[in-house]
Amino acid sequence: MKATKLAIVLFLTILFSRYLYSMKPLRDYPSTPSDFGILYREVTFETEDGLYLKGWLYPAQDTAGISNDLIGRMMVVPESLKQESKEYNYSGEPQPTIIMCDGDAGNMAFSMFYAYHYFTRGYTVFTFDWRGFGESDTWDISEDDLCCTEFLIDYAAAIDFAKEQPEVASGKIGLMGFSTGAYLSFAMIAARDDISAYIGRALTSSFDDLVAHLQKVTPDRTFVAPQGYPENLLPIHAADEVITPVFLIVGEKDDRTPVWMSEAVYEKLKGPKELWIVPEAEHGGQKGPEMITYPDFFVRTLSFYDKYLK
Repeated sequence: MKATKLAIVLFLTILFSRYLYSMKPLRDYPSTPSDFGILYREVTFETEDGLYLKGWLYPAQDTAGISNDLIGRMMVVPESLKQESKEYNYSGEPQPTIIMCDGDAGNMAFSMFYAYHYFTRGYTVFTFDWRGFGESDTWDISEDDLCCTEFLIDYAAAIDFAKEQPEVASGKIGLMGFSTGAYLSFAMIAARDDISAYIGRALTSSFDDLVAHLQKVTPDRTFVAPQGYPENLLPIHAADEVITPVFLIVGEKDDRTPVWMSEAVYEKLKGPKELWIVPEAEHGGQKGPEMITYPDFFVRTLSFYDKYLK
């Protein structure tokens, strides 16, 4: 276990250094699933306002002995280690599905490590890029923006698209969001009735709370809440109307979305709920909850999804 933990240090450091409330979309993919021998389908789908977004759909699969040795170790795979691309030909049954979304930086390539732990356990996994991210259509984004209200349109389009795919059991869909992606995912369970489970890692309570807190932590930065974002979909306002099963995870020493934010939302939830405050864990990087507790993070999150999606 120790060797495995060391192997993923570099990946998680790169990954979570991006989730620090600074809009920095990455247009290029440092790697694609095929580099690791992972079977996936590259898709494009349209939003309600006419933009085209890119997504990767991973069917449930066993890649033991292929990607397991590589995916946690590197993001840019040397040519000598790249796996031969596989022809995509899915003929299986629809499976319970987990939709993962980007945070405030990077792109969906940085969700690959997470996707791996679920598609090797019998789940279809769907990741996608917001407008302005990866190979999705361009969009004007300022680094000071906490997010774009239009991301809600993107998320809705992603869910609607996923439900129509043959790999997806449309009545068994779970969401997973990290940091910015956590409150955007929360908005989806508040606005929709077709999501069966939600996991939010490093959830904020509201923009007022977040901006006030971040200005204390980083007084030299300016943070701008998105205009027109529905107040009723912010976690602290929506929580008492949410009946979807919720699992909130936050690091004990998270200085970006501190524990009290998750606790405030958790207390208002009326449906099935769990809260895991990870001792000694921070917002991300090598001391994020996933690293501090690896592999228990995936054992616990899989148990949650199994309970409500299988």
